[in-house]
Amino acid sequence: MIMEIDGKWIEINGALKADSNCKLIAEMLQNDLKVIESSEDGWTQKLEGKNNEIWKLTYPQSHLQGGGPPKLTLINE
Repeated sequence: MIMEIDGKWIEINGALKADSNCKLIAEMLQNDLKVIESSEDGWTQKLEGKNNEIWKLTYPQSHLQGGGPPKLTLINE
């Protein structure tokens, strides 16, 4: 089972583009996960999946524009 999905931004023709992991995280956030807890600043969230798994959403490169690419980490199964 996937334990971590680490999004990256890649440079293509001078522009930053989301990689396939960023797109997967966005799809999971839209279709499969619901927020169950959010940090006061909103940059860290705990989410519950359809099978009761718990994920943590963070932005480890928060110094970048818009908080940087996302990272999802499975914290229980």
